[in-house]
Amino acid sequence: MNDGDWRMFFREARRVLGRGSSLPWDSESWCAWTTFSSLEHWLTYWTSGFPEEHELLDTTTMDGGTWRQAFQYREIAHVVVPATFYWERVVDSQFTCGRKHQDIEALARNLKELGISHRKTDLILEIKLY
Repeated sequence: MNDGDWRMFFREARRVLGRGSSLPWDSESWCAWTTFSSLEHWLTYWTSGFPEEHELLDTTTMDGGTWRQAFQYREIAHVVVPATFYWERVVDSQFTCGRKHQDIEALARNLKELGISHRKTDLILEIKLY
């Protein structure tokens, strides 16, 4: 995966799966990702909806956008897109929760047409570079 491939992947995921937000209850799309440096240090996975197209810069995601900080594409080691994601929210002491479905079948078809290598099961679509 080069920078252009990552931008195509994120652009297509956003187009197929919908608007992203850092809050799952407010997001139409959802994913988790980690970086090569995270695998060496803390083994952190971040979670969020997919960035907007204007947040997908040439070599990095935009700082302060949907993903809240910049991530260099060459540092991304693993992205996981669940077929279904859970959300919960408390407003005025009222708890609500639910699940949202993502059409990873459609995303997989489009990624194949774009020549972007990925793996899909019934539960997830992923790009894993390690």
